[in-house]
Parts: sequence; structure tokens; C-alpha cells
Amino acid sequence: MRDLPGGTVTFLFTDIEGSTRLLHEHGDRYAELLSEHRRVLREAFSRHGGVEVDTQGDAFFVAFPRASDALAAASGAQAALRGGPISVRMGLHTGEPVRTDEGYVGIDVHRAARIAAAGHGGQILLSQATRELVADETLRDLGDHRLKDLLAPERLYQLGDTDFPRLKTLYHTNLPVPATPFVGRKRDLDEVVGLLRREDLRLLTLTGPGGTGKTRLALQAAAEIADDAPDGVWWISLAALRDPALALDAVAKALEVRERPGFTVEETLADALPAKRALLLIDNAEHLLPEVATSIALLRESEGPKLLVTSRERLQLQGEHSWMVPSLDDHDGATLFTARARALRPAFTETPAIAELCTRLDNLPLALELAAARVAIFSPEELLVRLGKGVGLKGGRDADPRQQTLDATIRWSYDLLAPDERRLFGRFAVFAGGCTYEAAEDVCAADADTLQSLIDKSLVRSREEAGGSRYWMLETIREFAAAELEASGDAESLRLRHAEFFTAFAERADPHLRHGPDQQQWVERMAGDYDNVRAAMTFALEHEFTLALRLVGRLAFFVWLRGGFGEAKAWLDAILPRAADQPSELLARAHESAASIAGWIGDVAGQGRHADEAYAAFAAVGDEHGMADALRERGKTASASGDAARGEAIYTELAELAARIGDRWNGAIALNNIGDLALQSGDWERVVDFCGRSSELRRELGDEWGMALALCNVALAELRLGRIPSAAKNLRLAVETSMKVDAKMVMAGCLEASAELAVFRAKIPEAARLIGAASRLQEDLGWVRSPYEQTWFEQVLESVRKALGADVAAAEIQRGWELSLDEAAGAALAAAANGD
Repeated sequence: MRDLPGGTVTFLFTDIEGSTRLLHEHGDRYAELLSEHRRVLREAFSRHGGVEVDTQGDAFFVAFPRASDALAAASGAQAALRGGPISVRMGLHTGEPVRTDEGYVGIDVHRAARIAAAGHGGQILLSQATRELVADETLRDLGDHRLKDLLAPERLYQLGDTDFPRLKTLYHTNLPVPATPFVGRKRDLDEVVGLLRREDLRLLTLTGPGGTGKTRLALQAAAEIADDAPDGVWWISLAALRDPALALDAVAKALEVRERPGFTVEETLADALPAKRALLLIDNAEHLLPEVATSIALLRESEGPKLLVTSRERLQLQGEHSWMVPSLDDHDGATLFTARARALRPAFTETPAIAELCTRLDNLPLALELAAARVAIFSPEELLVRLGKGVGLKGGRDADPRQQTLDATIRWSYDLLAPDERRLFGRFAVFAGGCTYEAAEDVCAADADTLQSLIDKSLVRSREEAGGSRYWMLETIREFAAAELEASGDAESLRLRHAEFFTAFAERADPHLRHGPDQQQWVERMAGDYDNVRAAMTFALEHEFTLALRLVGRLAFFVWLRGGFGEAKAWLDAILPRAADQPSELLARAHESAASIAGWIGDVAGQGRHADEAYAAFAAVGDEHGMADALRERGKTASASGDAARGEAIYTELAELAARIGDRWNGAIALNNIGDLALQSGDWERVVDFCGRSSELRRELGDEWGMALALCNVALAELRLGRIPSAAKNLRLAVETSMKVDAKMVMAGCLEASAELAVFRAKIPEAARLIGAASRLQEDLGWVRSPYEQTWFEQVLESVRKALGADVAAAEIQRGWELSLDEAAGAALAAAANGD
């Protein structure tokens, strides 16, 4: 056994690029080339104190006690290989791995291998951990990248200034970050990836009982084929949905496809998806069958993305390829159990009992993880004894045997809980998609010690998000917990507390969503708990109507930011006809929401009707702040109807009322919307005046979306006035702010304005690329330009075509179409940089 370095160790992984191609090109001589490559690398590694841990095929795994030595060895090896027929990619990462008799174990080994795999021949990549330990000024910062192990983004660096192709990392994706690395299943993964790469296969369903690892295998397979899906790899979880009709809404939200006025979500997706080279991973479909199969069939018929679905049963659709996810084999089962055990106890050593324990648990991943969570207390031998006591707890005769085993495993873990742990475990099932500690404490009477105990036993999981810690259950465990909650007799009262909490949460969030220094944080909080809001609404509609009315009146602004108009309209349609006898202030707020949503879906008549109802109800209780909100919607109705004079009169009335009652936010909106009317009529100085004052007010209020929108209007007017430097300055700030707060609708307008600025500055190719980027974002959002916006856009487009010629313009526009949003923002900032 080699004397492997311990403590802080730097790993170096290498791999030959294009080894199969080299074999075909050089034939029998390739063996000589490979041997010489090994000699050169081993000499460099040895010279700098490296210890060879493993060699597989043409790849090396080497450990160094010092990061600087590892970098020097990599640099020396690349120098020796330069100019030869073999090109090698290299990756370095530093950590504190666990040493065993077989070598190193731990996440750092996986991370180093993934870093190497992300590079290209001749390239040396370093992790942030390694970068911090070396003093080399030639290191180039490549930014944050998600590697295909799906863990959190890693900042990567490159030795030297050579330009290489884009790293082979994940981009254009929303795949979640798993809590633990992917272990084993190489044969299964290769088979699933192979199926996804088949040209004739459009729909692949991974089936199997709960806890068998369908989701984890699907996520890893999706990550592996990311390079084959240039339009993105998108995860759509259906676990929290209870209405199959909302499945396509979930797809649209994940893809950030905005609903188009006058079109159903089916029509919007049918228009957005064709020709997309993307992969949609639709997760946990079983509880919505058979209805959800119809929605998935519509996606399959779009002739665009490939579909990867996980479900406990197949969808029974034409063209579906069903693949049963098996239990782990004996080796992978023991590897998974040992890896999870060592995450809790680094000194954990394997014993003969592990093989029997894994066999008794049918090598089901969830069962193994639950068992491994107990190694802090019990040895594998003790676990076997305790598992035996619960082995008789099985499901019905017709249940899948592996499902019986999983149920017995969860029951076994449950039976080991103390009474207060059991009580919280069952109550936790009331949450859809997890919760914050505040919610667990208020709804379930949770305390920190009991919650931590459930986390330690792998019955509840936690993750860090922007707003703090979040707690959730695997869906299979949640189903078990839900059965315990029903049996306790507390389910109805707990659902009422849940609905009360999330109604109050929405009421608390609404003002912050509109404006304030913590606007972005509240948007993320509401997004994180929107499944709980849905569950609260479902309960309230059936059992507590007043709660439903309170809740629906506080959701409109969030829906504008993140989508979901159809769902919100359905709630309003169910609530408003029954609400005549409800308190006027609640009814008024619901009509305000209904007016907003009607406007966004193109129902101008409905928008006006609800705005009038809201105004009358607010006036009846003397709520002038509410009257201002209703006037805002009345003004939008007039503008949408083409009645600019009436629209300006209403916005003027709104501005006067807002000034009198101290409602600075509605006052700022009135200024911007008057300026927007002036933009349509060509009164450029008025645009600069009104939208400029609006942007300043919104900056003071913390309404960053609104500030960026107003600044974009100012920049457009200043371009027409010939004030190019000022226009560029305002546009830079609008772009930077839009990216900061992820205001994609505002960003689309900024890209178009940047294209016009580029034309003014005679940067015509740049303008064409910005047009392409703007058009791509417009399509992704499902945004439809208004008539005056469309006319303006076509004028810029025509000037670009005239300057470049149709063919060159089309090529540059296509280049812009292919830019990521970050790259498009960079292009916009470059167009708006200081200069003439």
C-alpha cells in the first residue's frame, strides 16, 4: 500500500482528450504513444512529490501534500507533452479526504475528477480551494461553474491565458443541488444516458417503487447529457401539485415561459417549444395519473424537447419507453451505505454485517440512507438485530415487495422515535415543499432540538437558501408521515393552522413585494413557499372561505413577477361569486387582484369591471390607499383600450391622490405611466421628466424593478433627443439593476434599447446581436410587444438590415440568439460603455 499523504491533500486528475480518435488515427503505434505519455507524466509527478493513487486506462489520479507542488507537476507535464500527438486535460482540487486501506474516500475525490472532466486537452483547471493555496499570477478566473456532479457551483481557475472552448459544465439549467454525491449505478447511468441520446426516443419514463432512486438517477442522467441539450436541461417537480390541470403551468414556470394574453398555457407552450433542443425532467408524476399523462403527451407532440419522466408507474402513452429503476447491486448498495455512514462518522469501517444488512433492505437507496443515519448510535450488527424486530411490518399482499421493505424501514425508524419526535414527524406532513423554521414552530409547535433530531435521523432534511434554512421531507417519507397525521386525529386542526399561517404570511409579504429595501428577499421567500400557499388555498376554499378571500387578494403582484395567471384567475372565479356578503375591505382587495390578472391575460373588459368594483368597495370603507390601487388599474385599462387621454386623466388623479395620502409608490407609478404614454406619442422631453422623477422615487422606495423600468424609458427618450452619453449612463444602470434583481421582463426592454443605442453609435453588428438576444428572451418569456413597441423594434431591425445586408444581419442576430442571459447583459453593457 502506498504511503498516501494525509491531512490537507491536493488531488490531480488527468485524462487524454480524444483517446478513441487517437487509437483510430495511429493504430498499433498508439500503444507506444500511450506508454510515452505515462512515462512523461509519472516523471513530472514524481519530481514534485506526487503519489500515484490510481491509474485507469489513460487517466491518472495523483495526490500531493502541497498544492503548489501539484500545480508545478501539472505545468511541467503539460510542457513536456506540448507539440506531441497526445493532449491531456488536468484538474486540481484540495481538501481533507478520509484515507482507508483502499485509498481516499470523500466528496473531494469526486470533485477533483469532475473538475478535470470539465476541461479540454492542454488545459489545467483549479478549484477555489486550490487557488487559495498557490501564488501564481498567471491563473485566470473562469467564474462559477456547476459541475456534472450537480453539487453547488465551484469557482474555477485556469493556468495560463490560452483560450479554450467553453468548459463542459452545466449551464442553462435549474437542476437542484443534491445534498449528497451520486454513488454507484454506473451501468444504470450509462444505459439511461444512452437511451436519452437515441434520436428515435422522445419520451423516457423511469419507473419503480418509492425510494428506489428514480429522481437521483434521472438528475444525474440529465446532467450527463447537458452538452447535447443547448437549449437547456429543466427540472419540473410535480410532487407538491394536487391538481393535474396545473402540470403545464409548472412546466411553463420552470422554463420561464410567460403566459401570453389571449392564449392558454397549452397554446403558449406549443408555440414556445418546437425546435428546442432541450431536456425536460418531469419528476414525481404518479399521483397525478392518469390525467397528467395527457399534459405530457401534449409536450411530446411539440416536436421539440426530449422528455424524461419519473413515476411509480408508466404513463401508458404511445411512443413511451419505460425503464424500471432497479435496486442497487450488492457492491453499490454497500458503497452507498458506507459513504453515508462515513459522512456521519469519518472513522466508520466496513464489517461483514453490512452486506447482510443491505440485502435485508433490498439495497433500496432510501432504506440504506435511513439505516446509515443510525450508525452514530448502532453498529451494523446492532442495526441488523433492530431491523429484524420490525421485519413483520409489511403492506398488503398485492404491494410491491420492495415497497413493503421500504415501508418496514420507515416504520422501523418511526418506531425508534420518542413521543415528541413522532408527533412532529406526523405534523410535518402538512407542509407542501417544505417550510422555514418559523412555519414549523408556528404550525407544528416545533422546537429546535426535536427538529434537529429528525434531521439527524434522515427523516427531515435541510438546506440553506437565500432567506435562511429550509426543512423538507422526501416525498415517500412525507406520505408515511401523512398517514400518521391522519391517524392522530389532528389533521383537520393542523391544516387550519397551516392555512392561517400562510394567509398571514401572504398578507405580510405583499407590501414588501411591491417595494422596499428587502423586496428581492421577500420574492424569494414567497417563491419558496408558494406550494404551501396553494395548499392553504385548497383547504380554505373548502373549509374557511374568509381565509381564501384574504389570501387571493394578496397574490397578484407575486403572480406578475413569477407567472401563474391561469391558476390565480381560477381561484378568483371560484371566490368572487360567493363573496358578496364578505367584508368590503377584503372584497375590494380581491377585485384589485382580479383587475390586475385580467389585464395581464388580455381581458381588458374584465380588468375595467374589477377595477371599478375595487374602487367602489375601497371607497365604501374610506380606504384611500386602496382607492389609489384601484385607480392604478383603471388607468391601465384606459391605456390598454387605446384611450390615452382618459388614461392620462386617471393617472393624474392617481398622482394627486397619492401625494395627498402619502402613497409614494403609486405616485411613482403614475409618473412612469404618464411618461410611457408620452413615449408612445413622441413627447421625448416629457418622458425624461416624468419617468426620470419616477425612477428616483422608486430608487428611494427600494423598488428596483420599477426604477430599472423607468430608467429604460428615460434612455429611449434621450436617444431620440441625441443625448447619447446620458442615455448610455441610464441604460447601464437599468441593465445592472435588472440583472441584480432578475427582472427579466425589464431586461428584455433594456436589450432592445441597447440595440438602438448601438445603432446610434454605428456599432451595427453589436446591435444585431442585441436584437437576437432580446428576441430570444422575448420568446422565452412569452412576452408580446404592444403595437407601438413592435413598430419601434421593426425600425431598429430595418436599420440593421440596411447597414449590414440581410444575410450578414441574420447571421449576427443568430449569434445574439445563442447568447446566455449573462452574456447578453455583458453585450448590452458594452454597447452602453462610455464613449461617443
